[in-house]
Amino acid sequence: MARLRGEYYRVKFKLTTGGRVQIGRNFKAYAPIDIGGTGRITLGDDVTVRRDAFGNREVSLQTMYTPDAAIEIGSGVTLSGTHISAGKRVAVEAGAWVEDARIMDSDFHEVSAEKRHSDSVADARDVVIGEGAQIGSGVMLLKGATIGKRAVVRPGSVVMRPTQAGVTLSGFPARPEPPEKG
Repeated sequence: MARLRGEYYRVKFKLTTGGRVQIGRNFKAYAPIDIGGTGRITLGDDVTVRRDAFGNREVSLQTMYTPDAAIEIGSGVTLSGTHISAGKRVAVEAGAWVEDARIMDSDFHEVSAEKRHSDSVADARDVVIGEGAQIGSGVMLLKGATIGKRAVVRPGSVVMRPTQAGVTLSGFPARPEPPEKG
C-alpha cells in the first residue's frame, strides 16, 4: 500500500508542479506528504516517508519565497514526521534517517524590530545532513547546520553550526558527547 501511495504522490506532484518536484523510483509513503512553494524539490530512489513516533504528523517539504530555493533528498532516506523549510538549500544525503525534526535554513523574516514583519531569506545558509546520519525526534537544525557523515543527533537537540563526521551530538546548543569508554 505504501508503494501505491508513493506512486500516487509521484504522479500528483509531477502533474501539479510543472516538473519542479521530482520523485525517484520506489517511493514509499506510509504517511501524507505536503509539498509546497516555488522552488525545486528532489527525492532520490527508495525514499520513505512515515508518521512521527506518535503516529501523528505528515512530512512537509516547503521552499520559501524564491524559485531558487531547493530541497534535495538523497536515495534511501527515511523522513518521519519531519518539516523542512528552505529559502536557499537543504540537502539530506543518502541513507540518512530523520525522525520528527524541524529543519530551516533561514529565520524567514528580518530579525530587527522595524522589519520583523517582512518575509526574507536574505540570511539563509545551507543546511546539510550527511550520508547515513541519524537525526532524533524533536531536533531542530537551523541555518548553517551541517551534520557530518554517520553522525547522530540525540532527540531534542538544537544544531546551529557544522559538525564532524561520526560524532554523537546532544543539547542546546548541540555539542559532541565524549566517546564511550569501553
